[in-house]
Amino acid sequence: MKNKTQQLKIAYFNQLGRKELDQTAQQFSQKYPEVEVKLIAASHDDAFSMLNKDQADLAINDLRDDNNAFKQVEITQAGVMAILPKGAYPNGLQMIEKDKLADLTCFIVAKPEEEVAELHLFKDLYQINSPFIAANSVEEAALLVAAGSGYFIMNENTANLISNDSLQRFFLLNHGQLLRQKIIAFSKSAQSLSSDFIKFLQAEY
Repeated sequence: MKNKTQQLKIAYFNQLGRKELDQTAQQFSQKYPEVEVKLIAASHDDAFSMLNKDQADLAINDLRDDNNAFKQVEITQAGVMAILPKGAYPNGLQMIEKDKLADLTCFIVAKPEEEVAELHLFKDLYQINSPFIAANSVEEAALLVAAGSGYFIMNENTANLISNDSLQRFFLLNHGQLLRQKIIAFSKSAQSLSSDFIKFLQAEY
């Protein structure tokens, strides 16, 4: 086994999931066996903070506001999905207008210190008009929704990982247009190892 002489640190927003990151890290390590890929789960704001403090070489995050402090490379755009109790809407329906959910509680998956950032995403950027309640985890939100209490939101990649027969998924529309989450690789400077990792990651999506 070749000794690891370099390290590539990737901070990623934990709500984006890490399946594609794990697969990318495995492929990357085959090409660069001397490089240790370290994946670091973080909140949206903490991923940027780690990049700013040089605790990470890359931050994989969703694009919310203009962030000209870092270089940006788009990885993918994922459809935004609403997760509702099974049977809430007819079988075969795949999309739903966000305004139809305005009277239902929307559970935000966020720890207390993350609530402000996630509220900004849902209220200001997605313009969700529902009342909001925080849930500490996807598992907690899923249990609440399965019991008939409102809905929660994920992107299509992470929503497909939910295995709960009491839930159903719908793409979320805004006046007929699919809401999308832009997933971006942020960096301070272009480096060859980071650039190669980004190319591998784009291919996974």
